[in-house]
Amino acid sequence: MTSPLRSVLQALAERPDVAGVVVVSDEGLVVESVLPAGLDREAIAALGATALRSLASLGEATALGAPDDVVLEAPGGALVLQRLPGSTASLVVLAADHGDLGTLLYELRRHRAAIASLA
Repeated sequence: MTSPLRSVLQALAERPDVAGVVVVSDEGLVVESVLPAGLDREAIAALGATALRSLASLGEATALGAPDDVVLEAPGGALVLQRLPGSTASLVVLAADHGDLGTLLYELRRHRAAIASLA
């Protein structure tokens, strides 16, 4: 039987603007993932958690506070890191190169609490 979190991630990964998705713990462990073959989910989880910790420190040093969302744009697409409120997990979304990043960010923010409740 598929967990509710996995079902939500699968639905998210089926969007044309998403290439893959991972929920990572604050310790950098994979909670759940739906990724294309060939990607190292453990490396993505570990590096995603490390990046969020570093960016939280940068936010604190600049008196802005820890970020809720981080978008990294690269030649092959974009990466969205999103803290899940009330949870010890974060969402890492690999956006497809051809996707509508604005709509994706809106949807992720809109459903953040629901995803957090499953993580």
